[in-house]
Amino acid sequence: MARNRDEDSGLGLTPLVDVVLLLLIFYIVTTSFVDREIELRLPDSQASAIPEERKKLTIEIGREPGQLALNGESLSVEALDLRIGSAAQADVITAVEIRADRLAVHGRVVEVLGIVKKHGVDNVGIAVRPVEART
Repeated sequence: MARNRDEDSGLGLTPLVDVVLLLLIFYIVTTSFVDREIELRLPDSQASAIPEERKKLTIEIGREPGQLALNGESLSVEALDLRIGSAAQADVITAVEIRADRLAVHGRVVEVLGIVKKHGVDNVGIAVRPVEART
């Protein structure tokens, strides 16, 4: 018996496409969309903020005890210490901007400032919301 050339002897593409689409749907459904930025209400001040720099790191401190982020990435105090230390050793930091919520615990702000100073970063600014000058 001779084989018919019309018969499909390979794997069909339809099951493969079905599996790929199911994996894609599973990935989309199980992916958590996390907003990495902490919502902050900065304190008012008549002083101006530090100028934008290329090698500036931004540390955000939220009002809740566990809210801490470095350049938008949430992390712990210990991880912040390690990241600032390695960046300072690699000499990639020229400035640090601390953005703390007005209701953040003062001790947390001082702790973060101490970490930054411990690693030899002297150009540190505290972000504030500018206030209109009263006449």
